[in-house]
Amino acid sequence: MDIPQGYKQTELGIIPEDWEIVNLGSVAKINGRIGFRGYTTADLVGVGQGAYTIGGKHITNMVLDLHDAEYISWQKYYESPEIMVRKGDIVFAQRGTLGKSAFIVNDIGPATINPSLVLINKIKCDNEYLSYWLQCDKIVEYICSINSQTSIPMITQNQIEHIPVVLSRIKAEQQAIAEALGDIDGLIATLDKKIAKKRLIKQGAMSQLLTGKKRLPGFSDPWVEKKLGEIGYTYSGLTGKSKDDFGQGNAKYITFLNVLANPILKENLFGSITIRENEQQNKVQFGDLFFNTSSETPEDVGTCAVLLSYHEELYLNSFCFGYRLTDDNVLGLYLAYYFRSRLGRQLMTSLAQGATRYNLSKELFNASRIILPETKDEQIAIATMLNDMDKEIDDLEAQRDKYRLLKSGMMQKLLTGQIRLTKPLTNVVPLVPGDSAVREIPVDAHIWAGHIVNRLWQSKGWGRTKLQKSLHLVGCYAQLDLGEEYIRNTAGPDDQRLMNYIDRKFKQYRHVNIEKERLLDGKIHYTYTPTSRIQEEEMAYERYPQDIRERVDNLLDKLNLMNLAEAEILSTLYAVWNNRIIKGERITDDLLVSDFYAWSEHKADFEERKVRRMLDYMCKENIVPIGWGKYIDEK
Repeated sequence: MDIPQGYKQTELGIIPEDWEIVNLGSVAKINGRIGFRGYTTADLVGVGQGAYTIGGKHITNMVLDLHDAEYISWQKYYESPEIMVRKGDIVFAQRGTLGKSAFIVNDIGPATINPSLVLINKIKCDNEYLSYWLQCDKIVEYICSINSQTSIPMITQNQIEHIPVVLSRIKAEQQAIAEALGDIDGLIATLDKKIAKKRLIKQGAMSQLLTGKKRLPGFSDPWVEKKLGEIGYTYSGLTGKSKDDFGQGNAKYITFLNVLANPILKENLFGSITIRENEQQNKVQFGDLFFNTSSETPEDVGTCAVLLSYHEELYLNSFCFGYRLTDDNVLGLYLAYYFRSRLGRQLMTSLAQGATRYNLSKELFNASRIILPETKDEQIAIATMLNDMDKEIDDLEAQRDKYRLLKSGMMQKLLTGQIRLTKPLTNVVPLVPGDSAVREIPVDAHIWAGHIVNRLWQSKGWGRTKLQKSLHLVGCYAQLDLGEEYIRNTAGPDDQRLMNYIDRKFKQYRHVNIEKERLLDGKIHYTYTPTSRIQEEEMAYERYPQDIRERVDNLLDKLNLMNLAEAEILSTLYAVWNNRIIKGERITDDLLVSDFYAWSEHKADFEERKVRRMLDYMCKENIVPIGWGKYIDEK
């Protein structure tokens, strides 16, 4: 295998020459709870009576989750000062779910760890970079290989100290990588919060609508009581099947987990099953409901799902039973939501029988009564509203899953130096030929460009040129490092590499639609319009500081009122003015106007009075450069 220039082969694969591999113990201190300072349940105390004690169960997706917090006595907390948890530390699981870890982003107050974790602190590299490295695929594989050599699911503190860490020697590069991954984590966290909020709203709606406490407009008919055994009948799932029948075959079956997870069954989660000729099995039908018959807790018995698709050969797993409605005035989807509501769950829990394992009796199920709207139209209206809420949640979850995949790919590239976010110390030939022009452009560039499109796409003279002029002004005005390398061009500051990168990102994520039109003079005009997915980028934009967003949006409001010529004049004047500040040269209106016309022959097309009027406007509106950014020169 050829090693590209600027890279080297190591035991962890190909990495840049100016990166190194070190042991975790050489860049951080690792401490666990010493055996004789362990504790028992007798040392646990109530809220406010001691310090947090953190375990593996408190770590979810790299994040510390203390909603189910435990507390240890102050005596035990102060007994082990070396494992007191502070902001910037990393907690890492050495027992249980090996390698699970979390970066302590904020000050959480007095906290320590339980014996399942170690504490990583006194870190000499970038703390957040290290936390990401400890969760990359290479470390997961490394930990699995260590664990396979031991008799219990545990890795020792000494083994943790010898975990290899790939590091750039440039701390700024470590920080840049951590920031890029932190940005995508921020998007995921924002979506998680939004999903949680939508679920709470849905639960509230279910509590109101499925009990009749709140009626939808246009409905006032009384509700009626129905006995389940009188409006439908139950049937059993698959019988007489062996494990060899599953995973292959000519038919599909509804899995147990599909019933538990979804009010409306998902077809992509059906399993394969072999059904032989003359086998007597119950086929399921459109509109049938399904309930799990057994669980370790009574609260989980009788979870309901409905089938809303048509299938010739579809069967039900043996751990659930089916329920087929015979009353045309009852809607299956409505019942699926009813049995998943608080009221429905209370009914199913009351029917659960058992001691160590709980079962749902079909006899008791059929004898149960429910209250529901008399008219099917009201049932449809309620179910439709709840289903719309589910679709919204599903869309958000799909967005979140996409970002998780994106993050996984970013980690693989960034943490091994395949993509560089800062200038390397040595000359590097990219691992992917032809992609070097993209590598130093941060993800922020297409987020800001997407926001500009969303704000200006209906403005006068809109197209690729106005987008680029707006991006130039926004970047300089807000002092954003977008990896740009502007040069002089006829329409003003030009960076085709940056624009090509943004175009690729727009096409990749489908946030913006790009249309090309060949004009009469042979030139191609590009039009950028936002798609329905632009809100993904707007969510990313909302993560930037509010004061910067307000300044930028104020500038975009002004650009929205300008035509293309005015935007071009503004962008070019800003560039020549900024150039003079960078070089420390004298600045007057006459000199700036002279620089404007010296920019390119094309500038002679603009009347001087319009150029001077724009200079006055820039001063009045405080769109004045301060010398931030790079000097813009000719090609």
